Amino acid sequence: MPVAHPTSSETSTVTRPRIGLPLIVLFVLTITAQLVGLAFGRVHMEQGFASLIRPSVLALSVITLPALWIGLALGPSVGLGAPLIAGESDIRKRLGRDVLLAGVLGVALGGLLIVIRHLSAPYLPPDTPVYGHRGFVGGLAVSFGAAVAEEVWFRLGLMTLLVWGAARIFSNRSPRPAIVWTVILVCAIAFGMAHLPQLISYGAGSPFAISGTVAGNTAVGILYGWCYWKRSLIAAMVAHFSVDIVIHALPALWL
Repeated sequence: MPVAHPTSSETSTVTRPRIGLPLIVLFVLTITAQLVGLAFGRVHMEQGFASLIRPSVLALSVITLPALWIGLALGPSVGLGAPLIAGESDIRKRLGRDVLLAGVLGVALGGLLIVIRHLSAPYLPPDTPVYGHRGFVGGLAVSFGAAVAEEVWFRLGLMTLLVWGAARIFSNRSPRPAIVWTVILVCAIAFGMAHLPQLISYGAGSPFAISGTVAGNTAVGILYGWCYWKRSLIAAMVAHFSVDIVIHALPALWL
């Protein structure tokens, strides 16, 4: 009786990461974090929160689902993704050190931004919102929402896509550090520019304020990108949250 041999396509098939459960977990976490930020971080908004839930969930889903699929499906092939969530690594060995390092770096960079903001205050428009203007609880809520969602969008989604695309273009299964650093910088600049509409909405869009906003967010974006690349998505989220609570929540305690 002849023995059936696997076809060439079967032998060359690469095991694909299981993305179903991690995608659901990250999707629920992202939507929840953004709704918490929206509910507690609003300042002087007359529209009720309940009326914002449905359109917010729809808009967030359009952005979040593609970013999650990109990161979870394409990330592992270029050494990125969300291994601590997808179960591809030993969480107990990595989570503690990732959180500690990311938290320390985030607090340190957040403190530096506080100092820079204090020194540059005389040159900013009078309508520029001060750090902590949402209050302590509002600052925590906004920090949580931004740390989760923006890392999913900018690092897990955009950064992974660009690194994966560059690896395909240059035929490198493992992208060279120069390529990854370039992508980190591009994503960090995009991250900085994404904060401009909010600044302008406060009527504080002077050239100095705009350049400072882009520069500051680019700096923290580089940290988040490095954490995502060298550590994990969770580390990027922790670094982001640590920076934000220093500049958005803690200053409210002495306002």
